Amino acid sequence: MLNIVWPFFIIISIIFAFFSGNLKELNSSIFESTSTAVNLCITLVGTMCLWNGIMQIASKTSAMQKITNVLRPIMKLLFPNLKKDSKLYQEISMNMVANILGLGNAATPLRN
Repeated sequence: MLNIVWPFFIIISIIFAFFSGNLKELNSSIFESTSTAVNLCITLVGTMCLWNGIMQIASKTSAMQKITNVLRPIMKLLFPNLKKDSKLYQEISMNMVANILGLGNAATPLRN
């Protein structure tokens, strides 16, 4: 559905800019928005790489086991059938820690 809506909006805006005489402004705003989008993507990728690296280091050390132990009461409540020695238990707790720290984007690709 969105592959129909967005091209429709783009075509309408180009037609409107053509008839109102604002093609220069439309062209400059397209390049300005593209520049802003690329800068935002580079910033987010750098941040995600940093936090994913920190979470990987934490998973290789005893820090992750300590964090898992702190989250154990919550995990028992949320996942009663999950075995506490399971690798999945640690991965879910890593994801929860990343979300608690406000790293929602970095929480998605966390895997060992």
